[in-house]
Amino acid sequence: MSPMNTYRPIEISYRWDYENFKKAFDKAYDFHYKSSKRRYIGWFLIAMLQFGVVAALKGGSVALLLFATLLLLYWYVIKRWLIYRREIALFERSPLKNRHVVLYVTNEGITQSETSIPWDEIRGIVPVGEDVMLYEKDKISYIPQSAFETLEEKSRFKRLAKEKGKLYG
Repeated sequence: MSPMNTYRPIEISYRWDYENFKKAFDKAYDFHYKSSKRRYIGWFLIAMLQFGVVAALKGGSVALLLFATLLLLYWYVIKRWLIYRREIALFERSPLKNRHVVLYVTNEGITQSETSIPWDEIRGIVPVGEDVMLYEKDKISYIPQSAFETLEEKSRFKRLAKEKGKLYG
């Protein structure tokens, strides 16, 4: 029997509001960018575009310069903005918007309201800075550090996730 059974459930409690959504988006976007193999394709694209800009400037090709500039703008600015717009629309339609979220973590899994998620169905728990991302099969949940009553509660959560083989990062 696990030593976690002798303790009370770990309570995680926070408000799913715009501030937490914004933090979640920024941390998830940065984490996924840094963990993605697509970033190397992006770096290659940027390098090729820089050669294109130099060639356009030397050759006087305004069309090539414009095309390269637009692609650079897309990669660094527009892509993130488009993803943000899509995610903010999902947040606005979310039934959890501006609601208090309470999760209970036990040796059996994680419970929210009437929904219980066994550890087998949790893909992973990833610390991102001081906060935590909870990956379920089709859902990602952001858990801010302030959701834990104490740092010990957060440590207990991480220990249990590690014991279950679900803590990554």
